[in-house]
Amino acid sequence: MAVFLLTDGPRSTFRKAQTKREEPLYSGDYWVSVVSGRAVVDQRPVIALALRVPASAQQLVVHRALVRDVGELVPEGTLAVVGARLLADVAELSSMTRQNYLYSTMEPPQRLLDHWARATEAPVDGGRAPLGGLGEDEHKVIRPPKSGSRPADTVLSTTPGRSGPGLPVALLGGGDYARTEIIPALQAAGLVLHTLADREPQIAGLVASKYGFQRATTDPERAIRELPAPGLVIVATAHDSHATLAAQAAEAGHHVFVEKPPTVTDGDVARLQKAMSGHPGMVEIGYNRRYHPLVRRAQALLTASGQGPTSVTCIIKELAFHDDHWYFWSNQGTRVAGNLCHWIDLGVAFIGNRALPVSVSLSPRVRQQLHADEERVLTVTFDDGSRLTLVATTRGDDIRGVQEQIDIRRGHTTITIDDLWKLRSRREGLERYHRTMFRNKAHGVMYREALGRVVRNAPAVYTVRDMVVVSAVQTVASELVRNDGRDGELPVWLEQMLPSSSGDDGAQQPLGAAAREV
Repeated sequence: MAVFLLTDGPRSTFRKAQTKREEPLYSGDYWVSVVSGRAVVDQRPVIALALRVPASAQQLVVHRALVRDVGELVPEGTLAVVGARLLADVAELSSMTRQNYLYSTMEPPQRLLDHWARATEAPVDGGRAPLGGLGEDEHKVIRPPKSGSRPADTVLSTTPGRSGPGLPVALLGGGDYARTEIIPALQAAGLVLHTLADREPQIAGLVASKYGFQRATTDPERAIRELPAPGLVIVATAHDSHATLAAQAAEAGHHVFVEKPPTVTDGDVARLQKAMSGHPGMVEIGYNRRYHPLVRRAQALLTASGQGPTSVTCIIKELAFHDDHWYFWSNQGTRVAGNLCHWIDLGVAFIGNRALPVSVSLSPRVRQQLHADEERVLTVTFDDGSRLTLVATTRGDDIRGVQEQIDIRRGHTTITIDDLWKLRSRREGLERYHRTMFRNKAHGVMYREALGRVVRNAPAVYTVRDMVVVSAVQTVASELVRNDGRDGELPVWLEQMLPSSSGDDGAQQPLGAAAREV
């Protein structure tokens, strides 16, 4: 706390601390639950194993591989015996419930399927057995309320917030970042909080109720469809869904703000490129570092130094994550898409739209490293002689979280930015220094400016060109990490998807606009 008060200031520190303190409300202790009921589609009796059930959940989300057909509804006594069998080896069960198989596109491990099959392999005394020896602290029975003939729904019960005139907003994703950065910005802009969507039911319901959204749902596509148009859709979901949801929102006639990375796969790029080109100025992309005052200052200094090849080197101190962190899921595009995309985008912005990338290379994997995307050096060369080098490491002091040192050189100008806090520029022997009072990552500035443009019905400033270029480098780098490659070729679609006008320099607008002394 003391370190963050010094570096990030009291406002940012206390906001983060409050979010962390509230985190148990949204996740907390997960229950492993045995469920008996009927499938909605055909009313067949089933028994299921739900691995991640917080006490606050209104719905239980279950992996389809952990649902088994049964001849008739299983009574409570039988469920208790199944639970006792599962608890026969608590350590084994616990070791298999951390990974969120529900959203990773990975199947549960065979040993979990076997464990579940053994627990349900035979009926237990027709369901008349006692509670299987379970103590009161080991089990509890949840009986859903009577719903009559009402079908299951993805809309959750909440305490609706205010309605009325104003631009309605659907926020897709209610995690830490949404609660810390996005919702305060929406409230400050005076927008109408219409729908909160999150695939975790307890997060959707609790966040919507706390912040006054009119509706909560676990279905983001439904949130887009039912948002009055034109509205604003903010996409802050898992990375693999960004492009699809952003494109759907634009096609539905809404303004769109999509968090980074906007794309993960080649198909994502094609889908988003079509949506952005077909709905000009409607899709904004949230690379927050472009909005930082020191980054804007650096861009102004580069512009003053003239054009020419640019060398950008970024050293990024990353955080170490546990093995099953969602950054490592196969559908999330590796940590290149999850994190390094920030500095790929920043390098593309500094180098400018005069140049296109021509090659991507990755240093060999360090021996005995845990994950394939740790301790690697990524190098991107451009057709004008520019070069972007990213050094990613988990080594070093991590008390301050993610840290970055950025070195930019063009002609006789050298600029260094230390952790988005201090800037030093050198030209012809003269040094100049700039700094902000506290370290920050410009999320607040980004949302303030982006939401202001939406309210004024002004066009978005992030260009199709930069989206395509950054995505091309990112997808090649991710593939090199997955396959432990060394050199990668840029995809053939790179130049095919670029706008036909070579004079598009809108990529410089978020950097150059409002550059000023700090």
